[in-house]
Amino acid sequence: MWVTRSSEHLQEILKPLETYQVGRNEIVAGTVSPSYLLPISGLQRLEKIMDEYVGGISSHYTTNEPLLTRGLELLGMLREDLDYLWAEDLHQLQRARELQHRLLASESVTHRTMFRTETRWPGYYYRADHPKLDDQDWHCFTLSRYDRKSGEWEMEKAPI
Repeated sequence: MWVTRSSEHLQEILKPLETYQVGRNEIVAGTVSPSYLLPISGLQRLEKIMDEYVGGISSHYTTNEPLLTRGLELLGMLREDLDYLWAEDLHQLQRARELQHRLLASESVTHRTMFRTETRWPGYYYRADHPKLDDQDWHCFTLSRYDRKSGEWEMEKAPI
């Protein structure tokens, strides 16, 4: 069975190709342009945010609520910049879509890490603001829902 896509949805998917076509004459050096964001540049920004604010290796897998809050702010800024994401060809379009999906997954991880107020050390992450292990709260599922229209996340715990 084929799924028909609305023209609005298709337009959203193909937007990075259009962004490139409109701004390609503004390239100043190699692939640098003030009019668009390269998928690889967006990915590097995403990786840096997750590493430094959400408990990656450069922060020794340690995070806290102020860092997570700042990480969410930076992820929001990156989300705004994705409006200027470009794709020169279908391969870059794939990379652009992948970046959009990774951003959504990263936001989910950040919200879940903030929601779960316990430490899982060693091996997962260390919440500096909640340094104690809490096995009773740890042994549950974290459910999250994202409302695309409002941009809000709903979090809850569920028994295993």
